[in-house]
Parts: sequence; C-alpha cells; structure tokens
Amino acid sequence: MLWLWLGALCGEAVHQVLNVVLTLLNHDVLMSQAKEMAKSAPAGVDEAQLSDAFLRTAAYGSVALSAAISLAIIVLLAFLLRSLANRSKRAGTSRRVWFAFSLYFGFRILLTFMVTPAGADVPDWLFAADGMVQILVGVAAVLGLIFSVRAETLDYTGELEQMRELEKELEQAQREKKRAEEERMRSKGDQRGNRDGGKRERPDRTNRADRASRNDREDKR
Repeated sequence: MLWLWLGALCGEAVHQVLNVVLTLLNHDVLMSQAKEMAKSAPAGVDEAQLSDAFLRTAAYGSVALSAAISLAIIVLLAFLLRSLANRSKRAGTSRRVWFAFSLYFGFRILLTFMVTPAGADVPDWLFAADGMVQILVGVAAVLGLIFSVRAETLDYTGELEQMRELEKELEQAQREKKRAEEERMRSKGDQRGNRDGGKRERPDRTNRADRASRNDREDKR
C-alpha cells in the first residue's frame, strides 16, 4: 500500500510538471483565457485597454497560482504518507485522506479519456505522455485504496483497536442504560407497593376505631 501510494505521489508530481509545461507551450489559449477572465471582471474592462503586458502577467500569474496550489497538495500528501509510514498518531487520519485522494485519482482516469486537447501549439506525444502518467497514477492509487481497507492495514494504523474500544464503550453505555431502566422500573414498583400498603392500613385503622367505639358503648351500658 505504501509503495503504491508513493508511486502515485511521484506520478502526480510528474503530471503537475507536465501540466505546467503544456499550459505554457499553449500560449495562444492561455492568452485568450486571460483576456476572457479580464472581460468577465465585475468592473468590466474594454479590450482596447488590455495591454499585452497586463494579459501576460495575468496569464502567468494564474499558472503560478495553480502550480503553487498543486505543489502544496503534493507536499501535504507526502507529509501524510510519511506519518502513515512511521505509524504516528495521525496514521489513521493520513490513511483516510489518502483514501479520498485515491478515489479522486481513480475518477480522473475517466476524465482523461473524455477531455480533448485544446490548441495545436503542443505536440501530441506530450499530451499522450501526460495522459499515460495520469492513468498510472490512478491505477496505483486505486490499488493502494484496495489494500488500505484490509484488516491488517487498519490494525497497522491503530484504527482497528479504536473501533474495538468504541464498540466496548457502546456496549458499556447500553448496559448502563439498561441498568438505569431496571432501577427506574424497580423504584416505580416500590412506590406503587407503598401506596397500596398505605391504602390497606387506612381501612384497618378505621375498623379498629369502630371496634373500640363499640366496646366503649357496650361498657357504658
């Protein structure tokens, strides 16, 4: 699992480099996209006011921002993979995050076959190489995902022990709840018994008082 995800991480880094190269080589499409973004701004910009320097800066700035975000994600995945390899306290969280990214990498394989290259300034072999890298990344990530849900892996990350402790806590909570209900029913039964006993004592007291009054009257006679 770790080696598969490591291969997927290295392949993703290669894909991001190829993606930046493809974007920079496809200069016309990049500039047209920057011009459309400037036109769709809230303030609205006339095409005559858009200089080549401004469009070039906006285009390369967007590429740099996208590359920075991709690099941050790769660094995060590398950090999580390292914590998973070292079996740290964050191993379970790292496995779950990698599980989610593996699903994304697997789904991206379908998009690779559906997307058509935009522009003609980039050689076809470069698009094909990038597509093959994405497919390899997706396959490695999905295989790692399959191995990550096995009981051995969950025991390795400590999640299996956490699930067992959670089950014990739930069973203990259920037993305490059942015990509380039994005590509540027992207390209700005791209260009913006390009320019934009080009702029986009252007629007995009345009968004794009647007998005492009759005896007094007979003694007077």
